[in-house]
Amino acid sequence: MLHSRLYNQAKTSANGFDFRKQLEAAEPLFQSSDLTVVNQESLVAGSEIGLSSFPKFNSPVEIAELLKEYNVDLINLANNHVLDKGEKGLNKSLENLDKLNLPYIGAYKSAKDKNTMRIFQKNGLRICFLSLTKRMAGMKVPPGKEYMLDYFEENDVLKPAKFLRKLKKDNVADVFIISIHFGKEYHRYPTSDQKEISATLSDAGADVIIGHHPHVLQPPEYITNSKGKKTFVMYSLGNFFTGQEGLYRKIGAFMNLDIVKKQEEPNVVITNPKLQLTMVDPYDNKDYKLELLENVVTKLDNIKTPDGTFATREVYDELIKHLTSSEPDIEVR
Repeated sequence: MLHSRLYNQAKTSANGFDFRKQLEAAEPLFQSSDLTVVNQESLVAGSEIGLSSFPKFNSPVEIAELLKEYNVDLINLANNHVLDKGEKGLNKSLENLDKLNLPYIGAYKSAKDKNTMRIFQKNGLRICFLSLTKRMAGMKVPPGKEYMLDYFEENDVLKPAKFLRKLKKDNVADVFIISIHFGKEYHRYPTSDQKEISATLSDAGADVIIGHHPHVLQPPEYITNSKGKKTFVMYSLGNFFTGQEGLYRKIGAFMNLDIVKKQEEPNVVITNPKLQLTMVDPYDNKDYKLELLENVVTKLDNIKTPDGTFATREVYDELIKHLTSSEPDIEVR
């Protein structure tokens, strides 16, 4: 989520933007996986329709160019800001992603686009991605163009769950991963709604559920559904690259998972979840540079925020305890 105070630091003398310096610490993380997915919460419609920040976001297209350079395989767009600039803004954003040959999911330019499944083949696995966002206040999908966004009303995910069961029955993929925008902003623990929705999607066949919207990290867990199958749920990955202020709002994580296909049941196993903690502008330089939190701990005794000063080691240790509260064996760094 790119606020103006963040992208203004990336301005170049040529009236463009270059985010490499701000994200240089993150680049190795993007090279650590066979398949990389990101959640892009602000549009990338670019300067043509006017850059903007909170509450109606539109970001420079150069951030998408960098994600392409970092070998990102898929960008999730289903969130409560995807229609901040209306149909025009969304279509321009999708046009920019198409020009970069950067696949996306969650928002679409046509019914045909929406009905095109996002299935990747990696290392002998067929991995299907699905995307959802709760339709929140202010999100107005144009009448007759419901295809533009993968959304659900209130907590009703019965329709997407039915669709997932059909995909599972038709054996279109070996693994089903759902990216979902849900929960309460700034709540450090998942709500009962998040848990109920995740249980429904798990029962329908989701192997992994990756959440966002709370803007803070929430503890992940394995849940077991009524069929005896396990689903790994990361309720919220927090903020990765953001201009938000507030201690835990500046902290996010890069998550890695191993997916193993076996001959015997369960034939797909999600193992070795790892979370690399990150923080934006921990040194309060107003440069909005992303750093690995494990490195910050060795260099900075205290983190200063508008709300107070916090001991860096205590913050780091508390986060590890927080994120392993449901699954003690998860690696957090």
